[in-house]
Amino acid sequence: MKAKKFILTTTALLGAGALAYGASKLIEEQKRLASQQELVQLVRDFFQEMGEIATVYVQLYESSADRLVGGVIFEDQRHFTFLYENGELSYEKAQG
Repeated sequence: MKAKKFILTTTALLGAGALAYGASKLIEEQKRLASQQELVQLVRDFFQEMGEIATVYVQLYESSADRLVGGVIFEDQRHFTFLYENGELSYEKAQG
C-alpha cells in the first residue's frame, strides 16, 4: 500500500511540474510574440510615411526577440526589405 501511495504522489508531483513548465513556456512565447508585434508596429509606422502599405511580412527563421527581419510591400508594388536590431531600422529597396 505504501508503494502505491508513493507512486501516486510521485506521479502527481511530476504532472504538476510538467504543467508548471508548460505554463512558463507558454508565457514566454506570449511575451515574445507581444514584443515582436510591437516591433512590427514600429516598422509599419516608419514606412507608413512612404505610402500606403499593402503588407508587412516577417521572416521568422531569421528574427528573434530583439531582431526583426522582413519586408514591406506598398500598394504601388514597391518592395523594401528591412532589419530592425538594437533599436535601429535599416532598409533597402528589394531587387526584382
